[in-house]
Amino acid sequence: MVAFWTLSSIRRRIAEERKKKILKQGVQANATVLAIRPTGEYLNNLPEFQVQVQVQPKAGNDFVTEMREVLPFAKYDSLRKGTQVLVKYDPEYYKRAIFLQMAETLI
Repeated sequence: MVAFWTLSSIRRRIAEERKKKILKQGVQANATVLAIRPTGEYLNNLPEFQVQVQVQPKAGNDFVTEMREVLPFAKYDSLRKGTQVLVKYDPEYYKRAIFLQMAETLI
């Protein structure tokens, strides 16, 4: 149990550091939600969701990526298939992206 908690804490810390890097150095783009499903994990009584989006950068080809985000159920209800959202992605590794509206919680 302690090992699971430790690994989970390390994984979350790494994810938060990546999100901060993307917030500072990332490229903003429009995206379309392709799928959203719960992961079964919770943080501060909020569920975590795996969200698959198709990103349409201003320069370059569209690409699909998946993000894991902790969202309140109200936000989940508004993120249905086909919903347009703003994201930021890492220009060095396109598969890493965050919701732009989630960025204010990382400042």
